[in-house]
Amino acid sequence: MVNLARTPLLFSLIIILGCCTLGLKAQNKFLKAITPDQAILQYAGSIGYLSAGIGYDFFKEKSSLSFLYGYVPKNKGGELDIAAVKFDYKPFKVKIGNQLVWHPINPVAFVSYTFGQEFGFEFDSNVYADGYYFWSPALREHLGVTSELKILGDGSTKIRSISLYAEANTNDLYAINWYHDRKGIAFTDIFRLGFGLKVNF
Repeated sequence: MVNLARTPLLFSLIIILGCCTLGLKAQNKFLKAITPDQAILQYAGSIGYLSAGIGYDFFKEKSSLSFLYGYVPKNKGGELDIAAVKFDYKPFKVKIGNQLVWHPINPVAFVSYTFGQEFGFEFDSNVYADGYYFWSPALREHLGVTSELKILGDGSTKIRSISLYAEANTNDLYAINWYHDRKGIAFTDIFRLGFGLKVNF
């Protein structure tokens, strides 16, 4: 016979255990959602002399959203700290054998922000009249294209693949300056090159 005095206690324990299980599942789901799909290291390419960050894949790895922090040392043109949020899209791929995948042309767009007292969203109104400069000293909008070669892993580790990529990009300021001085500025001069490595998990 069931001890009626213990029934509420057992019921309470079952409810608590159930809530804990649901909580752990929700926590695991959240942790899985915020765990990056890739680690990134990049040389040059408008985000500092060197930059590093994390990325997340979307739409069955056809696009990714990356968050990067870049640094320019003092001896490379002045000390700068730069943050960037980058979105890229891989419209198609070419398989080369069993272990290589090439994404030849991938559009990329990103926004970068340069930190520092001399940088801000607007120019100092005490020095320049409102509207004298239409651009932001710190904020740049970039468009570009990448080409990526992915080396697939063998499944023995958590690293699914390693990607090597090259990127050419320009920004709003370079593009506008070129438009107003097309005879003096070569179109190719408004682009910056970058090279990077992605470790995909």
